[in-house]
Amino acid sequence: MTRDETKVIIRTICAAYPNYHPADLSDTIEIWAAMLTDYDYKQVAAALKKYILSNSTGFAPSIGELTTRIGEAESNYMEPLAAWALVYKAIKNGNYGAEEEYNKLPPEIQEAIGDPSNIREMAMMETQTVNSVEQSQFIKAYNTVISRRKIDNALPPSLRIYGKEPERLEEKDG
Repeated sequence: MTRDETKVIIRTICAAYPNYHPADLSDTIEIWAAMLTDYDYKQVAAALKKYILSNSTGFAPSIGELTTRIGEAESNYMEPLAAWALVYKAIKNGNYGAEEEYNKLPPEIQEAIGDPSNIREMAMMETQTVNSVEQSQFIKAYNTVISRRKIDNALPPSLRIYGKEPERLEEKDG
């Protein structure tokens, strides 16, 4: 997003929230422009519109509130029970095909399971144990994975941690 696009966002916030009066508008624009530089204007504008239309507190949004909404818009994950249904299907063929079944699963489900040997182990358990204890543990792990990924999706691509080391923010001199 450019500095001029950031001005439009800040002006929109000021118009929508009459009580929002930044101490130094120029500094506010600079900070917002620096933090949102890796985002597309359309993403930020859509997130702001959603915030304005759905927030009833009367307080202007922070940068983080807008980026969180962007991350939510980019997050399209299965519900936990639907994810468990895929895992359960994999477990049924897990005695001999754990590796193949594991590789068929979406990355977030693979992360929640850990590795193919866990599918093999569950395949050897009693059905009642799998459908109670293992299902509960998977859903807890899956929800944690999804929560972390939603937070990661709120970050600009250059700062996302999945698949690479995050870049460090450097302090400006003077």
